[in-house]
Amino acid sequence: MKYFRKISLLLISLLYPLFHFGQERINWISFERLDSLLAVAPRETLIFIHTDWCSYCRKMEREIFTKQDLATTINKRYYAVNLDAESVQEIGFDQSLWKAKSSRKRTGQYHPLTLQLLRGKQMVFPSLLRFDSEFRLKNIQQKYLNSKELNDFLE
Repeated sequence: MKYFRKISLLLISLLYPLFHFGQERINWISFERLDSLLAVAPRETLIFIHTDWCSYCRKMEREIFTKQDLATTINKRYYAVNLDAESVQEIGFDQSLWKAKSSRKRTGQYHPLTLQLLRGKQMVFPSLLRFDSEFRLKNIQQKYLNSKELNDFLE
């Protein structure tokens, strides 16, 4: 019995990676990293703005962003950034330091970088912003996108 448990744990640890083989995930990066990557190797950028309480945001994260074909497309063609609209973190981006007004997270109190990126648009979540390689806004979608709609948005 003692050896059975050890052998089971060994087999599980060896076989676990095989179950995830071929399942590509989106490589989400921070704004700080985006800043340096754009300076070295410009590429289109995809920003996913969400909140913790948004059920459609969670649904996109769980059901749409986990699809292998979409993850592959996003990873090959875009820098992908995941931004919590109500974050209280300091974010360094574009030679500026963006600070939240409060140190506590509150519903409806949006991070200044979120407000800047959405530029006066209504706060609708999820919001997907697509920027060109020079970080100029190309397209914006402020709703839940299914796989086909997201694929069309990325084309």
